[in-house]
Amino acid sequence: MIEKNFEEISVRWVIALKGEAEEIIKNYALKRVATTPFPVYKNRDFDMWLILSGIGQINAVAATTYLYVKSDASYNTIWINFGIVGSRNFKVGELIQIDKITSSDFQDNYYPSPAAFKNNNIECCNLITVNKPEKLFENDGVYDMEGYGFFSFAKNIAPYELISILKIISDIPGTDLSKIDNREVERLVSKQIPLIEKVLENLISLQNILFLQLRDPNYFDEICLQKKFTFSQKVTLRKYLTQWQARFPLRNPLDEIGQRMTASQILKKFSDNLLR
Repeated sequence: MIEKNFEEISVRWVIALKGEAEEIIKNYALKRVATTPFPVYKNRDFDMWLILSGIGQINAVAATTYLYVKSDASYNTIWINFGIVGSRNFKVGELIQIDKITSSDFQDNYYPSPAAFKNNNIECCNLITVNKPEKLFENDGVYDMEGYGFFSFAKNIAPYELISILKIISDIPGTDLSKIDNREVERLVSKQIPLIEKVLENLISLQNILFLQLRDPNYFDEICLQKKFTFSQKVTLRKYLTQWQARFPLRNPLDEIGQRMTASQILKKFSDNLLR
C-alpha cells in the first residue's frame, strides 16, 4: 500500500466499468465524490483519483479529459488505464503491460515509455483497440475498446514515462463472454493486486525523479528577473543552474553575474566555469 505521508503522489486511474475498478477502489480506499457526468472516486489522504469512463474510445477520451480538469492534475501526474482484455497469446488471469498501442480506426501507433516497465516482472505486449468485443483474436497481442483513446489524450497532459496501460486477460478464443460477470472480474483483479501495486511503486519512483527534473533550480527565477532571456536561453540557463548546484553547492551563482552582463554573457560565464 502507498504510505499516507507520501506528499508528492499524484495518480489518476481511468477504468471503463465498476467491476474492473472495484478491487482498486477497495485497495486504495477511494470514496465516491461525483456521479455525473462520470462516477469519480478519490482518496481522502493523498492525491489519487479514479474515474469510470464506460465502454469505448470516445468515452475514454471524454472521461480522461474530465478527470484532468476536475482533479486539477499537474503535468507530473501518473495516469493508468486499467481493465480486462481478450487475447489468444496469454492465459486468463495474467496481468499485462502495454508497450505498443494500435487502433482499428487510426493509422498512428503509440509506444508507452519502457521506463515504466522496469523491474515489474510482467509480460509486455501490444494492445489493439477495437470498436466492438473481439471474438476471433486474429492478431497477436491483446484487445480492448478504450486504451487507444485514453493514450491519445493522456500523452498531451503527462510525460510518456508516467502513462501506463495495465490489462488483465479475461477471455481467450472460445470463451463465453456472457459468463464474465462482475464477480469473476473482481476475482481476477484481486489476485493481481500485489503486482499492480509493484507497477504503481515503480511509477511513483519515476514520478519523483521527473518532479526533481521539472522543478526550476535555485536562483533561476532571480536571474530571469534581472535579465531578459529568450525561451531557448531559459532552457540553457535551467540546465546550467542544475549542473551548478551539483558542482558548486556552496557557491552562489548570483555572485558570478555582473550588472552589465547580457543574457548571452551570463550563459557563457556559467558554461566556462562548468567546463573547468
